[in-house]
Amino acid sequence: MIEYYNRIQRNPMKIRMKKNILILLLLMLIGTTTLSALTIKMGSLFPEGSAWDVTLKKMAREWSDLTNGKVRMKIYPGGIAGEESDMIRKMRIGQLDAAVLTNVGMTDIVTDSLIFSLPFLVQDEEELDFVVKELLPRFDDQFREKGFEVLIWSKSGWINFFSNSQIMTPEDLLKTRMAVSPNNPEMMEAFKALGFKIIPLGMNDTLMGLQSGMIDTFYSIPMAAAAFQWFALAPNLNPIDVTPVIGGIVISERAWQRIPDEYHAELKASMASVQREFVNETDRLNQEALRIMKDNGLQVMSPGENMEEVWRSFFKDSYSALVGENKLISEETYNEMNQQLDSFRANK
Repeated sequence: MIEYYNRIQRNPMKIRMKKNILILLLLMLIGTTTLSALTIKMGSLFPEGSAWDVTLKKMAREWSDLTNGKVRMKIYPGGIAGEESDMIRKMRIGQLDAAVLTNVGMTDIVTDSLIFSLPFLVQDEEELDFVVKELLPRFDDQFREKGFEVLIWSKSGWINFFSNSQIMTPEDLLKTRMAVSPNNPEMMEAFKALGFKIIPLGMNDTLMGLQSGMIDTFYSIPMAAAAFQWFALAPNLNPIDVTPVIGGIVISERAWQRIPDEYHAELKASMASVQREFVNETDRLNQEALRIMKDNGLQVMSPGENMEEVWRSFFKDSYSALVGENKLISEETYNEMNQQLDSFRANK
C-alpha cells in the first residue's frame, strides 16, 4: 500500500489530475454559492447619503441578515434609475426589481389609490394614520393583479398652498396663477373644473415660473418649498392642510416570487421599522423647514374660524372630475372609503 502511494506521488500527471479535480470542485462550489444569492435592484429618488437613503441601506442589510445572505439588495439612489414612471416601466420589463414611489407613482399602477389624495377628503393626522394602517392595505390585491407587491405604505407630510399674496379663501386662490405638475393631468383637469388659472410646470421649472411672474402660487409640502427656495418668491403660507402625501415601496411580483416563501412574512415584518424611520425623518424635516422659512420671511396666515369647512366644501366639487365611470377613481371605491372615514369620525 505504501509503495502504491509512493508511485502515485511520483507520477506528475496524476498529481496534476488531482489538482484539476480540486480546482473544478472549488469552482462548482463558488458557482453554486453565487447562484443561490438573489440581488434585488431598488430604485429611489432619495439623494444618496440622505437619512432616507441610509434607512434603505439599513433595510438592505436586514434583508441579507434575515435570509442568511440569500437575498441581497442594491440601491440606486438619487433618480439614477429614472423618474417614477421610468422605474415602474423598468420593473415591468425586469430591468429593476423594486422602487420607492410617491402617490403619483402608486396611482400610475392602481388608479383607485388616488382616492386619499383628493383635496380635503382626509382631514387630520389621526385620520391619516387610520388610512395608512387600515384602508390603504385594502388596495394591495389590486397591486398584485398589476404585477406588484406592496411592501409598505407610508406618509410624507401634508400639502399647503404658498403664494405671493394672502390666500385666506378659495376665492383668493382663484385670482392667482397656480403651478400644477404636467405629470398629473387628472389633477390639472380637477383644478380647471373649479375655475383655477393653472400653469403646467414641473418641479425644476417652478422657481423660474415664480421669478418670471408666470405663476404666483404653488402647492407643496414645507420641506420642498424650503429646499427649492420657492417660498422666497411666494412667502405667504395658508396653514390649512390640503391633502396628505402618501407613498410606498413596491417590488415586482416576479422578483417577490423568486424570494423563497419562507422569508416573505419576516421580510415584510421588517419593513415596519423602515416605515417608522421614513415618517420620523419626514416630520423632522418638515418642522425644520417651517422654522427656517419663518426665520427668513415666511408669513403664516390665520384663515379664521370654520374656514377649513369652507375650503372642504369648495373642493368637494372637484371630485366629479376624478370620480365616476371611466375616471381614475371608481364610484364604488369612493363610496366605500368615504363610508369608512365617516364611520371612523363617528367613533372618535
